[in-house]
Amino acid sequence: MLLSEKNIIIGDQCLFSHTIWFRNADPHLIYDNITNKRINPTQSIYIGDHVWVGQEVAFLKKSFVASGSIIGTKSVVTKLCYSNTINAGNPIKQVKENISWRGECVHNWDLEETNKYNYIPNNDFKYTYNQNEFLSPKAIEEKLDSLNTAQEKLEFVYNVIYCNKNKNRFAYFKDMPYDIPLPKYENKFKSLKFEEIDETKPQPTPPAPKPTPQPTPQELEIKALKEQLAQKEQELINMKDKFDKQNTNISILENKYQKALNTKNHLSYKLGEALIKANKNWYKGGCVKFIFEVMRIKKGIEIEGKFRRWFILLLKYNVNLLNSRDKILLYNYSKY
Repeated sequence: MLLSEKNIIIGDQCLFSHTIWFRNADPHLIYDNITNKRINPTQSIYIGDHVWVGQEVAFLKKSFVASGSIIGTKSVVTKLCYSNTINAGNPIKQVKENISWRGECVHNWDLEETNKYNYIPNNDFKYTYNQNEFLSPKAIEEKLDSLNTAQEKLEFVYNVIYCNKNKNRFAYFKDMPYDIPLPKYENKFKSLKFEEIDETKPQPTPPAPKPTPQPTPQELEIKALKEQLAQKEQELINMKDKFDKQNTNISILENKYQKALNTKNHLSYKLGEALIKANKNWYKGGCVKFIFEVMRIKKGIEIEGKFRRWFILLLKYNVNLLNSRDKILLYNYSKY
């Protein structure tokens, strides 16, 4: 908010985050009760070169941020901040001095890129105070107040600030001279050439835009055929994806079926099945039938050395169900 014909002057290469606001005047008047004089006059705001301003910072009247400084997030700037310092808070205060900063963004850096910037041997953003180059905000303000027309103020700003390329023009440090006159400058504004526009003279009518060419019936037919072809291709792709998914499901079911079949044909499964059947029919000679069932399984399956151990364990489990005749048959068979 710029009020009362005061100024907001910002230098070069500054970096501003979002939601930055400026107010060079209080919204209402404040007076001293003894003198009855106003004590909150409207004043300008000055920001030097290469200043980094965090998000949601407020600049109030009479603020001066010298070159190379940093303003922290959500700060309220109410006074002078020296060059190459970090400042933050409400109201703002200096938290670190003798620093400089660069504008590269680190958000997507990897470790290699980070290490590359751990040491930068240059003085690009280290500022020094030079009384012969310093543009005192007080001197600028006094000169602007003395000028009457916007043309005069424009010429002054162009000659003194815009054409001044000195690095340390807004560099300022503690205890350095502040209230000093402006350095000498040339009037380069008069060398500029401007073209005056005669508003009474009719301006040339700009050419009418060319009409957009309309497609021929053949082009429309070709376009429709291409769209149909693209639609059919998409349908084929969708069908292929569907078939691939079905084939995958079939493969999974086949694998499960094969595992179940392998389990059913496994020796342990067959022996267990025969044993359960024998237990259910023990009073009908089930144990003897179990022996013959085992013999049949033995003939149908290639038996390894572990068969005898399985067989003996299964018989020991049911030995108390055998009568004397069955025990004789069992003894004779176990020798094989």
